[in-house]
Amino acid sequence: MRRSWLIIIIVLLLPLHILMATGEDFSTITRFSDLRSVAMGSTGVALTDLQGAFYRNPAALYKWEFPVFHLGARFGENMGVATVAGDPIPWVQHPSTTVEMLFSNRYIALAIGLASVLEERTLSGSELEFIAYNDSRIQLTLAYGWPSISVGFYARGGNRFERDVTIREGHAIRDYITRTHLERYNRTSADGQIFTTGLGLLLSYQWVSIGLVTNSLFNFDYTTNELVLDIVDLFNSSTVGLAFSSPIYNENNELNRVVINSAIDLTDLGDTNNRSVRLGLEGKVQFLSNFWVALRAGYREKRPLDVSLFNLHGTGAITFGIGGQIRKVVLDISASIPLKTEDPAIHIGLRWTL
Repeated sequence: MRRSWLIIIIVLLLPLHILMATGEDFSTITRFSDLRSVAMGSTGVALTDLQGAFYRNPAALYKWEFPVFHLGARFGENMGVATVAGDPIPWVQHPSTTVEMLFSNRYIALAIGLASVLEERTLSGSELEFIAYNDSRIQLTLAYGWPSISVGFYARGGNRFERDVTIREGHAIRDYITRTHLERYNRTSADGQIFTTGLGLLLSYQWVSIGLVTNSLFNFDYTTNELVLDIVDLFNSSTVGLAFSSPIYNENNELNRVVINSAIDLTDLGDTNNRSVRLGLEGKVQFLSNFWVALRAGYREKRPLDVSLFNLHGTGAITFGIGGQIRKVVLDISASIPLKTEDPAIHIGLRWTL
């Protein structure tokens, strides 16, 4: 059994090692994260329920006992961006779209995701000019465990490329669909390819769980064209999380009407500039196992190494959202309001699960 898992990992890594290893900023990660996590301050390393395979603790896969197939799509837009007089399309700022597909069982998951975002907005007469960044991701996740402990491994490959996109007044919706998505591979330049691997650990007992993840298990050495293990990067990209969850079922194996989940994550522990604290809270009302409504809120703030970790200064972002499920369809809405920089953003996602 162990030899079979080793063969699978080696076969996966061989075709991917030619990809360049590049870092991913927070905005890129957010585009592939599930909206439940985004609404809870982008926490989730220690949560034991599975929402998606991208940018989560791979060890959480083992906690999902049944096979899953889902298709998901989401749309996001910045809000409150200052516009100039005569702006032909003021309601189009920096839209982003993501579609994904996931196949998984308790031990292995394959996820594919495509995302597009328009940046560097420029007004040119009756048209808007953008730089479109198109991301493609494919990820394989492996997990194994026992009742109170599980481990997981993921390997993610993909690329990002950019190109110019023009949206015309009176044709905004059509231009956005055709020029941003249908013509996404008519690229003029590449921004880089990506290959990352990560390892996760999840400890859970009754209502409390602890998660640990590193998102830089291997790096690519351009000199030798080999994958190497760098202990410094391994620590710098590490995230540790703590979560508290009330029981879904009571002692009679009946659904509890109200379920509370809370989480705190400390991310990029050794990164000088990107270390951050993230807090999240969720209250869920369960009518049936496949019919529920949830309210979520969170906060995230960067805390560089030269400042106190928990002495928050209110320079981060407040997040909140709502989610619900009716049978096989899940709807999520999340919003982020930065307190000092950037612009508020809202995301709407729809997922169909089989």
